[in-house]
Parts: sequence; C-alpha cells; structure tokens
Amino acid sequence: MVFLRPVAVCLVILTAAPLVTGQDGAADLSLQRPELPETVDGRDHPVDRLVDAYFAEHKVDRPAIVDDRTFARRVSLDLVGRLPDPAAVDALMASDAADKRQQFIADLLADDWAYAEHWMSFWSDHLRNAYRGTGFIDNGRRQITGWLFASLYENKPYDRFVHELISPVPGSEGFTLGIKWRGVVNESQRKEIQAAQNVAQVFLGTNLKCASCHDSFVNDWTLDEAYAMASVFADEPLEIHHCDKPTGETSRVGFIYPQLGTIDAASSRERRMRQLADLIVQRENGRLSRTIVNRLWARLMGRGLVEPLDNMDQPAWNSDLLDWLAWDFVEHGYDVRHTLAVIATSQAYQLAADQSPAPARPDEYVFRGPLVKRMTAEQFVDAVHEVTGIESRPDPAGFRKDGRGQGGQLAEVVEFLDVETASQPNPTAAELAAALHGAKWIWKSANAMQAPANAKTHVRHVIELEAVPDHAVVVVSADNEFELFVNGHPVAKGQNWSQPGVIHVGPHLRAGRNVLAITAKNGGSSPNPAGLIAALMVSDRDGGYQALVATDETWQVVAKPTPGWLVATKTSASRNAVSVAPGDGGPWKIAGRVETLDVVAQTDAVGLWGDRPVVAALQPRDTLQAALGRPNREQVVTRRESKATLLQALELTNGTTLDGLLRDGGRNRAAAASNAEQLVGDLYRQALGRQPTVQERRLAVELAGDPLTAEGVADVLWAIMMLPEFQLIY
Repeated sequence: MVFLRPVAVCLVILTAAPLVTGQDGAADLSLQRPELPETVDGRDHPVDRLVDAYFAEHKVDRPAIVDDRTFARRVSLDLVGRLPDPAAVDALMASDAADKRQQFIADLLADDWAYAEHWMSFWSDHLRNAYRGTGFIDNGRRQITGWLFASLYENKPYDRFVHELISPVPGSEGFTLGIKWRGVVNESQRKEIQAAQNVAQVFLGTNLKCASCHDSFVNDWTLDEAYAMASVFADEPLEIHHCDKPTGETSRVGFIYPQLGTIDAASSRERRMRQLADLIVQRENGRLSRTIVNRLWARLMGRGLVEPLDNMDQPAWNSDLLDWLAWDFVEHGYDVRHTLAVIATSQAYQLAADQSPAPARPDEYVFRGPLVKRMTAEQFVDAVHEVTGIESRPDPAGFRKDGRGQGGQLAEVVEFLDVETASQPNPTAAELAAALHGAKWIWKSANAMQAPANAKTHVRHVIELEAVPDHAVVVVSADNEFELFVNGHPVAKGQNWSQPGVIHVGPHLRAGRNVLAITAKNGGSSPNPAGLIAALMVSDRDGGYQALVATDETWQVVAKPTPGWLVATKTSASRNAVSVAPGDGGPWKIAGRVETLDVVAQTDAVGLWGDRPVVAALQPRDTLQAALGRPNREQVVTRRESKATLLQALELTNGTTLDGLLRDGGRNRAAAASNAEQLVGDLYRQALGRQPTVQERRLAVELAGDPLTAEGVADVLWAIMMLPEFQLIY
C-alpha cells in the first residue's frame, strides 16, 4: 500500500495589483470609517450610496432590481440555505409595505435553528470540522460540532467566536488541535504549524503555507515568521526546517503583525495562545473585521470585495465599501447576522444577476451586481428532500462516537444546546439476564451454526399495546451486526455481540399496533455461527423492567425486503423464524454474560432528536455531496468551486443516491396527489417558485402519467431538478 504524505501547497498568485501596505511598508491594519457619498435617487442605504458612487465613477448603468419571487429564492438560499416557503413568497408579493423585503430578511435571520444549520457548512469548511475522516484515530483530530452549532445558534459575537477558537474553551479545541497525520509527514504539516497556517488564513486572510517551508514567494512572509507564530502553539521550541530539512536553528515566539503587540515567549502554551487571541480580536485590528466582511460579501454576492479571499493584502475593488462594512461590523458588536442583513437589505444585493463574462485579469473586474451562484452540495440535497417530501431522518451513528472518535455529531448539537431529555431509568443486569433467558437465538434458516459469511436476516414482530409504557427498552444482540427499527424509524446499530445493545425506544411506541424490525448480518470470511436475540422490556409500577416480548419462532423472517417491510404486518415472502439456541445457549451464552456487565443504555437517537429532519450539513459527506463539491475538510476551504464538472454531471444522471431519493419521492408524491395537474403545479411552485408554462405543464403531466405512476412522477422530479433554474441561485 502506498501512502501519500501531505505537503504544504504554495499557490502562486499572479497579479499586477499592488499590495495594500502602510507608509512603513507594513500592512495597514487600522480600522477606518470612510465618509459616505451623497444619496442618489433616494437610495439612502450606506451600501447603495457607496455603490452608486462606484457606478458613476466606472460609468456603469445601474441594473434593475429583481422581482419578489427571485429575491425571495435568492435570499432564502443565501441566508438559511432553504427554498422559500411558497406561502411566504405569495405574502411577500401581495404586500404593499415599503419595508416588506427588510421584514422578509429579518424573519429568515430570526430562525436560529435554520441559520445555524445552514452556516455550519460555511464554517466547517473554514475550520476543517469533519465528522469522519483522516486523523481521528487516537484522538489525533477532534470535531467542534457542538460548540460551533451553539455559537451560530446563539449568534455569538465574532470577536468572542474567534477568541474561543484560538484560545480554546471546552468544545472548541479541535480547530487548533489540527490533524495528527500518520506515517511520514512533511515538517510543514506538523500540528503546531497547521495551527499557525489556519489561524492566519481564516481570520487574517493571509497565506503562511509557503513560508512554512521557505521564505514565501507569493507574499512577504519569511520562514522565521511562520515558525515564530507556530511556536505560540508549541509545548517547546521548534527546530526550523527549510524545505523539510532541519537547519539546526530554534524558532522564536512571535506574531506576524508585531504592530498589534507581542507575545511573551516565557509564558505557558495556554497563556501564549490567549495572548495571541487577545491581539487578533482587539478593535485596532481592522484586518480581522475586513477579512470576515469580505467573506460574507463573497458568500452573498458570488465574489469578494478583495480577491483572492485569502490574500487580503490585495486592494479591494471598492476600499471604502470594505472599510465601511468592517467599521459597521465592529460598531454593532461583531454581529455577523447584522452584517448579513446590511448586505441583503441593500439594493446592490437585490440587483439582477451579473451574467457577463469573467474578466481576463482580477484587476479588470467591475461590479455590476451579484454573480449567479450554484447551490452548494448541502443546499441541493436539502432541496431534493424538500421537494420529494422525503425527510432525512437521523442515523443512530450520529449520536454515538466510534472507537476513533468519529460520528456523534448530532449528540454534540443536542448537548451544547442544553436540550433536556426526560430521565430514563435503565434495567438492571439481573433484569436483562432474565429477559434474555426467556428469549431465543433465531435466524432465517436452521444452518445458523454454519451460516454463509455476510448473510443477512430480516425479522419483525407485531406488538399490540393498550397504552404507551412510561419507559421501554429493547435489548438486542446479533452475531455479528444488527440494525433496529421501531415503527419504521431507524433507532440503533450494533456490531459487538458480546455487549448487547440496550436502547430506550419509548418515544417510538404508540397505543395499538407496533412493529419491531431488525436486520442482522453475519460476518467473517467463511461460514460461521450466526444468530439474533432481542427482547422488548417495559417498566412496571415499581420501576423495574420485565420482558413484554422476546425473539422466538413466532417472529417473521422477510425474505425479500420491500420499502414497506418495516411497518407491514405480512408480505407474501415472509415466514416464521427458526430457533437455533436458547438465550443462554449456543456459542454465545449471552444471558449469563450480561449478568457480569455494567448496564450502559443508549439514549434513543431519534427520540432525542425529535421529529426534526436532519439537514445535509449535519450528515457525513456521501458520494453525491462529494461529487457536488463538499470537501473532505482535511484542509481549510474558504470557497467552493461554483462551476459544474463532469463528475457532477455523471453523478446527477447516473448516481444511485439521487436516483434512490427520486424513486422514493416519486412514490411519495404520487400517493399524496389527487391528479397530475395539481401535482405538477405544486412541484414547480415549490422547486422553482413559479407555476409551469403551458408547454411545461403539458409535458410534465404527460410524463407523470394518467393515472399517476411513481416512475412517472420520479421522472418529473428529475427533469425539474436538472434545470439550471433549480440548481442555480440567480
């Protein structure tokens, strides 16, 4: 096996534009408040006053303002990542209020949960926050999901947000912790240097990567300066390496912008990191505020005031606008949502999209309005779920970290939001043992002791309840893996037969008919013992637990699972399970084993999350999202490529993930619709914010079928979602 070691990447930035420096040659970091130009045609918004003066200087005819429907779709996707509610769009169009767009924006930004979900992607890209991937083994990498979601949810002031990332608080340590690469690693990618590179890039808009190997040739940073900042994060002095070769010299401790202050080299590592954080977030550091408002402008407008975004030494195409936004941002307490509202409420943001060809050189760019943007991977996936009506339910793995510290991101979100869950007492080891003594190991056939490797068994059992019990758990074990469903909801997974899962399932039970369903999978590379054992336990009046039902020959085996097998009572392909061993028998002897185990019950994942769907930003990256540009987050990503690629085209036309969603959506929408005319109108209105044209309606109705077919509706869904009008933000 060949391992490729990570190396520092130097990006050559060719530009004829001069660097922005002070009189002494150092970067001008001061916070400045420019004078606003006079108002033109009653446009008193500060951004519009500055843009109007810019248009006059560059002889640009002011473009028209977009209509309400286009505005609603643009601003909803930009601020909260969601397609706008058709009813809200209708209300916006019907309103005569002068401030109706301002109120529409305020309502979007007031939705704390939607805002946090959407901006998780932006900040996870910047902060390398991933739920799984390279570097997690041995706690070499740590996610900051809970801290990050809570910070966005509560709109934490940006100066405190930055300070807590550089000088970590509980939950935010993962950013400066970096990735602990395995094997041979270039010295410029050691964790302390990663921290310096990432802090400089994300918060100060400057590149230390080249200077981490040698004196940089893309800016003025030296190897000594890069190592000095890296040494802030080091437990001991670092030996400087030039192009990965040791020099024998020891690094000093320092900040790349000494004009803002110095760091005490004799202080502890924690104290040095706190001093660095203090220097960076001080009001006098206008670079911090300019960098973030430039990123926000680029996120909404498609291009920054300064380009590239990570080279803030380059001049802005409108330096007064950049300075005013930075000053206003600080004056309003480093409030990110305030600045987003300032940009979005301007007529500059609401201009018709600029679709002119990109200039040959960055310094030839002239602002004429927002650029057309492609939906992010997460926006596209969430929009597909919304239009198909298929909710994305939480994967139980999102509530539990594995042995490498991966996963568990949803549990972090709930924990940091202080969501309270009802106290759920656990059964004792003796109660678990009694339940399993009364259960049987089952399988789909009598040859379970020599079952084929990777064979699967799908079983279910129907329970009638007069009332929902106060507390209920399922104890379950399978050799080698299981996945538990209750009334169609995925609840838990397990892959250690010797440690049975004990899962609280009370929130999923209901009075009347209930269906327990379990998929078990055998492991190994050759025939070996396989089996499944489970019991539903409910609490009694005294608070103890007793088994209500347990696995035996009455459980149904579903030979060929269909989409409805999790909830249906019978199918033509079902038969009774085969008992292969008593609860304390076979090679497992599980009932006796649990008597010696500490009972660790899993909180019911879906019950903990509630009925809320899980947006793509809080799910691990899958094949579809990877093709659509969601990064693996091993490196800082401050901008995603908006241009379509061949890989995206192949995935959208032939990928199994999207195909599965559309097939499920076809069945779902066909079953709920009364006729094709109504369905087509609803789909266009929800997906595109408008009614179909006469020709579109005729073709879509014909495609959907008369009567409606699931396959026909799936084809209509695919046709709509392939439209540039759906995938692009105009």
